[in-house]
Amino acid sequence: MIARLIGLIGVVLLIGCDSSGTNPVTGGPNSDDTPDTTTDPNTQSANTTFLFDPARFLTANQFTFTPGATPGTGTIQINNLPFDNVSSQGGAYTPTAGVVLPNGEVYDNATAGGDAYLAVVLQSPTGSGALIGAVGTNVYSGFGYGGAYASRPSAGLPPTRTAAYVYNGQYNGIRVVRQTGGPNNAIQLVTGNASVQVDLQDFDLTGAIRGFITGRQLFAADGTPLGALTGLELVISDIDNATLTTTNGTTRTVNADGTDAQTGTWEGLFSGPNGEEIVGLVIVEGNLPDTDPNFAGAGAPNPTTGREVGGFIVQR
Repeated sequence: MIARLIGLIGVVLLIGCDSSGTNPVTGGPNSDDTPDTTTDPNTQSANTTFLFDPARFLTANQFTFTPGATPGTGTIQINNLPFDNVSSQGGAYTPTAGVVLPNGEVYDNATAGGDAYLAVVLQSPTGSGALIGAVGTNVYSGFGYGGAYASRPSAGLPPTRTAAYVYNGQYNGIRVVRQTGGPNNAIQLVTGNASVQVDLQDFDLTGAIRGFITGRQLFAADGTPLGALTGLELVISDIDNATLTTTNGTTRTVNADGTDAQTGTWEGLFSGPNGEEIVGLVIVEGNLPDTDPNFAGAGAPNPTTGREVGGFIVQR
């Protein structure tokens, strides 16, 4: 994904708050006419990617994870989320007491103060340094600010061969659900398994990649299990052989009859000198499928909508 500034961030209303404000930015030529060479933090590097769409309040652009001496004692710094009191300059998300998911700890910014956010991460089990993270908040009337991030230590492809490569690993995500006039307004946690297939010889010019997120389980913010979710299909995509990433990947959730419910996009990055791993991001948004634990059935005043941001790390 190439990060693009979609437009100016609009006014977002806080739940239960009638006030709003603007954050004007002023500027102009430097007094000494020296060009500004500051790196735009919203521009992705060769080995990082993140969801960036200010019109949808997807603004998180950096995750820095520091493991603790023992499980459950690590910290995360997340940059570019308003009013979380954490940035690349200081503050931290710490493990949420008593909440451990099948794929690891949940983190919050309670010790930093500010608006309440939740975050999840996955590190490569191989110790390679590959990382994914996802973050969200429940304090806004819409889906609010958040995002997902992925980084790799290096980039490469496995040796070409006729047979497809199969990668397997884990998935973690954050979901925010909204129902106008109904009970389904919450931030939730999602875990699952990820499987990715790679064919390096066809398509001729690009190769092909596809995958699935299966075994998805939904949890409340306090770790209470809420039930099973249907899988996410990572629809077949080309491989960009210059950047060793996917191109224009789409994903979806489906209703019981197979019709589309939520839709979205996914992106993968080959990681390691020989493509030993793939790290990736996922976002789906829209009306929940009719198999979802939070689905608003017949007679509900309004449908339940949801946005899920997440990431996966898989190994071959």
